[in-house]
Amino acid sequence: MSSKETNLKEKFRLALTSTAKVISDDFTLIDKSSKNKKSKDLSTIEIDNLTNPSDFIRLRAETDSVALKKKFSNEAVYRKNIPSNASSRSLYNIAEKIRYESLGGKMLKGIEKNFNENYTQIINRKRKDQLKTKEDVSATEAFELYMLKNFFNIKLNPLSDKILSFWNEEFNSSLGKHINFLNKNL
Repeated sequence: MSSKETNLKEKFRLALTSTAKVISDDFTLIDKSSKNKKSKDLSTIEIDNLTNPSDFIRLRAETDSVALKKKFSNEAVYRKNIPSNASSRSLYNIAEKIRYESLGGKMLKGIEKNFNENYTQIINRKRKDQLKTKEDVSATEAFELYMLKNFFNIKLNPLSDKILSFWNEEFNSSLGKHINFLNKNL
């Protein structure tokens, strides 16, 4: 790796770390490369494998997500309400992540843009050959798409629409009537 590339990566790492500190209101956050491990770890900053623009978008969104979790998620409340069932826990984790990311995105338009670009890339990378029944799609994958569609207004591609279509009725009957309330009361 050239010194110019190393210098650019270090500048990007510093920019992400500084942004995360400001977003989270926690100026003790550090990145993995820091020598002072007594402060809190910002473990998502993995800059070594940046090869294309989508990697930068993903890294910005992941860093924003970690900072927003620090700012808007209360660990004690989270643990108190966590379901004991593994599949329910997965849905709970997705809902909590979408909650704090949506809240942060409403406050800061740059963060909203980072999430929208990242989730659009994730949706466009999805590949499934044989989708014929509900059993071919996991509830967690469909639930994440449902949450992204309803809280980030992400436009789903045809494959994502098909994935969601198997579960959409159940999600709408359980959550549909509460979406507006949840959006207003994040």
